[in-house]
Amino acid sequence: MRSADKREFRVNVGGRMATASLPMRRMIVRQALAALAACLIVFVATAAEAQDKALKGIALVIGQSSYAALPPLANPANDARLISGLLGDLGFEVSTVLDADHTRLSRALRRFAEDAEGSDVALLYFAGHGIEAGGENFLVPVDTAPDDPQGLVALSPLLSELQAAVPVTIMLLDACRTNPFPPGAMIAADGSSPAPVATAGLGALRGVVPMKKAGGTDPDTLGVVIGFAAEPGKAALDGAGGSSPYAAALAKHLPAAGFAFGDVMTMVTEEVYLATAARQLPWTNASLRRQLFFGLAPEEAKGDEAQIRGERRKLLLTIAATPLPTRHLVEQVASTHGVQMDELYGMLDVLGVDVAKRDADLGSQLEEGARRLKEIIASRDLQARTDPEIVRLGSLADQAEAEGAIRLALSLRERASTRAAEIDRALDEAEADIRKRRSELSRTFQDHAETALLNFDFETAALRYADAFGQIERYDVGRSYFLKVSEADAWADFGKRYANSDGLQRSLAAYETAWQVGRAAPNARRDAALRGNMAIVMTQLGERTMDAVWLQRAADIYQAILKEQPRERLPEDWAYTQLNLGSLYHIIGERTGDREALANAVRSFEGAAGIMTREVAPEQWAGLQMNLGNVHYTIANMDNDAKEFEKSYKAIERTLTIWTKEKTPHLWATAQSNLGGSYSAYGVTTGDTKFIYRGIAAHEAAMTVATREKSPDTWAQAQSNISSAYIGLGDLTGDPAFYRSAVSANRAARQVYTLENDAAAYAASYYNEGRVLLRIGRAENGLPALRAAEEALAIALRHVDRVQIPIQWARIRSVTGEVLRELGERGMDRDALIGARAAFEDARTTFRENGMGRSGQGFWEKQIAAIDAQLALPKP
Repeated sequence: MRSADKREFRVNVGGRMATASLPMRRMIVRQALAALAACLIVFVATAAEAQDKALKGIALVIGQSSYAALPPLANPANDARLISGLLGDLGFEVSTVLDADHTRLSRALRRFAEDAEGSDVALLYFAGHGIEAGGENFLVPVDTAPDDPQGLVALSPLLSELQAAVPVTIMLLDACRTNPFPPGAMIAADGSSPAPVATAGLGALRGVVPMKKAGGTDPDTLGVVIGFAAEPGKAALDGAGGSSPYAAALAKHLPAAGFAFGDVMTMVTEEVYLATAARQLPWTNASLRRQLFFGLAPEEAKGDEAQIRGERRKLLLTIAATPLPTRHLVEQVASTHGVQMDELYGMLDVLGVDVAKRDADLGSQLEEGARRLKEIIASRDLQARTDPEIVRLGSLADQAEAEGAIRLALSLRERASTRAAEIDRALDEAEADIRKRRSELSRTFQDHAETALLNFDFETAALRYADAFGQIERYDVGRSYFLKVSEADAWADFGKRYANSDGLQRSLAAYETAWQVGRAAPNARRDAALRGNMAIVMTQLGERTMDAVWLQRAADIYQAILKEQPRERLPEDWAYTQLNLGSLYHIIGERTGDREALANAVRSFEGAAGIMTREVAPEQWAGLQMNLGNVHYTIANMDNDAKEFEKSYKAIERTLTIWTKEKTPHLWATAQSNLGGSYSAYGVTTGDTKFIYRGIAAHEAAMTVATREKSPDTWAQAQSNISSAYIGLGDLTGDPAFYRSAVSANRAARQVYTLENDAAAYAASYYNEGRVLLRIGRAENGLPALRAAEEALAIALRHVDRVQIPIQWARIRSVTGEVLRELGERGMDRDALIGARAAFEDARTTFRENGMGRSGQGFWEKQIAAIDAQLALPKP
């Protein structure tokens, strides 16, 4: 369930502060329909040759479970029965051998090789112990002694014999389990010197090499496919159920019609990868000169279950093309939240993510989806469904979600909701048992809403939660309250994700309704949490609209909660309220220059830190130190105060005693980037270049984790901060080379910051570029650099509103004044001097109106006086 307590933990942004947040080409062929099972194995070289041909296939299936002296295996016998039945259905002539000793195993393999002559395909499936020694793979009979591992069956000779006898040889080896022999066991093969048994898994088979080009190979020999249950040298799992993961995946996908065999094996690989939570990844070595299509008559192509199978197979092939960084991200999120990877990969499709690229926001989106998924699974009550059609559609939707077919699940939920709406109309005519039926309809609408959340469709989720509330509000106060709060949460997410103020307003209205519903059974702590949620939404509205009324209303709510829930009664709740209130005060102070608001932010964070101590809640304590450091940075920026910059970097140094690179690399990188900014600002203010160099080193350290590919936003912020540091070094040393380095770093940041994805950072980037180009123009006495600076500052100003962000606007105008004065004096341009005077006047007035820039007033007055003197001179 979604909690009504929507506490926020911010790592605030203060200007430059960063936020802690063998496939083969597929060719479809016409399937030949047969009344009786026929082996439909089709070889395809070109489109013109794509014709069905019923071929003869022979298979030997071996399952070794009951080892006499070695560790027994639970599933190989079951796996063999499963695969035997499957291959028989596919038209193979199948021989099955279970628990074979050396004599029976050797005899079965010898007969298989003899019987393979005259066949088109020979397939061997082996489940049991298999080992690798000296570059050879061995199958282990059930009578093998652990202290004398003799009588093992080598695979390479069998492979060579089969290659000479049949066009296509397929070996599927579910034998990559851990070494069953004691340490130091040695095996000799083919008269060679004894070699130690590998610790785990099998190795690539000798003799499996790519086929030569046409003309150098027997035309009747089409190739070999070797499938291992795990990568060479890695152990495979026996499986906790009735079959191994590899056998279950083969049974699930070998019947797939219309897919090349390479694609089928890719599906098998990814199915095992998902089923084992990335602990096992099968490996296929194929050297086919033609495509191989493998299957009986087509599976049922219609119906909901067929759609689910089709979506699953599309998802598996998409996962196979997913880059390793994205795979690792999905694995990490799934492991952290205890959810299956299947649904998370399905969300990538819903989000329209191109797996060949890395989306900067992908990690947070998956985190959000995993959290919702876990809550939905915990709250879903399957027993609440009684209508047969709803039960059927709901079960199919549950199955689709489990298979990662998230988009299809939404369609099934829609059909279930349609059915629920039909039943709703019928209930208006028949009131018997209405409460039970209304509850069922409410649950159906709720299920639809929760699946919509998995699809990041917040608007649909909010509407369906409203429908669910409408069904139950007369009967169940507790569920009504929960559903209305869930609707409000969904509208809040919709408003935040899509910058939609109407969604935020609807969220507030839903929270207000929930408040009224809760009056039937008041609960002080719950009610305080709900009002805290409202304050969070009001804060977002205030940030978006720049309407101070919203921010003040949020502040009033937090203050009221603190009075009702003092520290002594509910210390943890009190601390979280202080945290949110401190964040709000920081926003107000940063936007308006209100020093009292910033002082209140410091007090709120320090108060929360008194509860969230390093000993009791180290992670929260570290985040609070970060927040404190960011507030001190904002305060220092107002008056260029070195002491406040020192407080900033010392607070963030405390953060880094908890947020380490090993335990929390992303948070560590964020803190390093913020620390670098504080070091550099302190160094520039005090004239101590050691701190500037220390700041640059911190940024570079951050970028070892926050790379452009993995964390583009943090990487770009570090580049921007490095640019500012180089400007400071240039100013202190007089070396213009630092200014050139600053330009390079700033432009690197703008590879990430675009007008579309972060207008504020985009404008700040051009502001910084204008600053450094001004310095280059002065150092080189060059008009081109000055004109480029003027252009960069004009771009920045176009995207900064004077009313909404007055301080940043004034800073841009101040630097513009400096640039225009240089152009006016060097180019004898009277109009440029007039423009410079107007820019300085704008900056002086705006800073004064906002209670900031006391130290800069003298600078602007001197600039204006000097320009007035120049303008008073007679024109030349």
